[in-house]
Amino acid sequence: MKKILLITFSVLFALSCSNSKMEEQKQEKALFIEMMGVHDNLMPKSEELVKSKRQLLQLASKMDSLKKVNTDLDTAALREKIQTGVAQLDSADNAMSDWMHNFDPTFEGKSHEQIMKYLEDNKMTIKKVEDQFTSSLNNANQVLNDVKKQ
Repeated sequence: MKKILLITFSVLFALSCSNSKMEEQKQEKALFIEMMGVHDNLMPKSEELVKSKRQLLQLASKMDSLKKVNTDLDTAALREKIQTGVAQLDSADNAMSDWMHNFDPTFEGKSHEQIMKYLEDNKMTIKKVEDQFTSSLNNANQVLNDVKKQ
């Protein structure tokens, strides 16, 4: 009878450990998917960064003709806005490249807590990259729209 109880408790313990491990893996997978969702939404915006940078650089190259059309145009201020916009776009693009280069999806030998912390930290980092994308694109669009209005 003691053997049956011991075997029963051993099996139940093994099953509960297995269920616990499965629950941890579900949590890890959910956080990974959430984090990668932010990344996946940003990837198409990378093309927007390149396009906006190209437009700003083209605008900078047309400064003389813009001044001829609008003699009141403050080309020094506009040049500064363009340079700032290009720098912000480059910074956002570099932040994305750095995140992708530094992210390591290999979790072998790490505890559940270590994996969750790593994923949570990377989720926060990629969200900051998302904020950089948004603000740099908004700024570039603002500069381009302001010039169109003049």
